[in-house]
Amino acid sequence: MRRLPFALLAVVASAPAWSHHSAAVYYQLDKEITVEGVVTRYTLGNPHTRIYMLVKGADGTEKEWLAEGGSRTVLLRKGWTGDELKPGDVVKIVGNPSRDGSKVIHWQTLILPDGRQLRGEDLDPKRSKN
Repeated sequence: MRRLPFALLAVVASAPAWSHHSAAVYYQLDKEITVEGVVTRYTLGNPHTRIYMLVKGADGTEKEWLAEGGSRTVLLRKGWTGDELKPGDVVKIVGNPSRDGSKVIHWQTLILPDGRQLRGEDLDPKRSKN
């Protein structure tokens, strides 16, 4: 009976590791796309930073896209402040398309209106295509 509390503690402590997932589950990591649109919302948060934007399709209609990047914790360590974007900014995002065809992109590089490029993950830039 004395081992039971320790076993329960081990299970509870390891729960965060179970909740982490590989991007490969949701995104086609072997493909890269670029989307350009107008930012409607931006959240520097956990578990992923999110950029919502309106992207004009080939037929001229606007569709909402979601770009998911790294976590708040990782990006704060890299110098992000939460003031990088504001609604109305026109940005380009380079990243991996969703596996299910939805309007979601796993963002690797964010190109700001002034041309600066920011990474969306804590990746080694030497291994990156960008």
